[in-house]
Amino acid sequence: MSAERWYEAAEQVLARIRETQTENIRRAAVLIAEAAAAGGGLNIYDTGHCSGEPLHRAGGLLMMREFRLGMNVTNAPAPKRKQSVEERHQQARPASDEQVAELAVARSGLAPGDVLIVNSVSGKSTLPIAVALAAKQLGLRVVAITNVAYSKSVASQHSSGKHLFEAAEVVIDNCGVVGDAALDMEGLGTKAIPTSGLTFCYIIWALAAEAIAQMQARGLKPHVYRSVNLPDGEAYNARVEAEYRETGV
Repeated sequence: MSAERWYEAAEQVLARIRETQTENIRRAAVLIAEAAAAGGGLNIYDTGHCSGEPLHRAGGLLMMREFRLGMNVTNAPAPKRKQSVEERHQQARPASDEQVAELAVARSGLAPGDVLIVNSVSGKSTLPIAVALAAKQLGLRVVAITNVAYSKSVASQHSSGKHLFEAAEVVIDNCGVVGDAALDMEGLGTKAIPTSGLTFCYIIWALAAEAIAQMQARGLKPHVYRSVNLPDGEAYNARVEAEYRETGV
């Protein structure tokens, strides 16, 4: 069965993460605990496919904050100008995206000593790389979640030529294959079924669990959400949210 083949492929990639990335997850958790002890924040910028997974979840950390940037312009070109406008966009995009990322970091709630987790599967796109570099320049501790083998197989779109794994202090490899999809299935012409969503969830919750332990080892009390579907869930969350605003943890 194809489902069984997927189970096997998934188990293999998760085993590789356990075997090769546990120390990197621990290192990232230590950065989070150190930031929390100094009053710093924990932020995530996710350009993968599970955006929002660690945010406002039962059992998740209240201190996890989303970093999001965007700039939308609604203005279609005149029919006779479409080609020249598209050519201009192609030429301007790398520099423009880097400038947007740098401005976004400068105008954001990020602060020196905070931790920023950046997730990008291929690790080649301009925005996540530029955000990571700008955050490091500001004095943040940057953690990358990415596919290192995939990154090494494709050219970076950032003007520096760097990939995300080269722009972070700690790199957690999602241990996927080049192209992300894991199964050869006859007649498709390409592989099917990606692993990056599964591995991101696996990594981010392992990181959260280790970060909680590292904070507790430093005498801190991290706050986590309770399911709102439990009888006391909403009241509990209201109380811990108030405590979080006081402690920052």
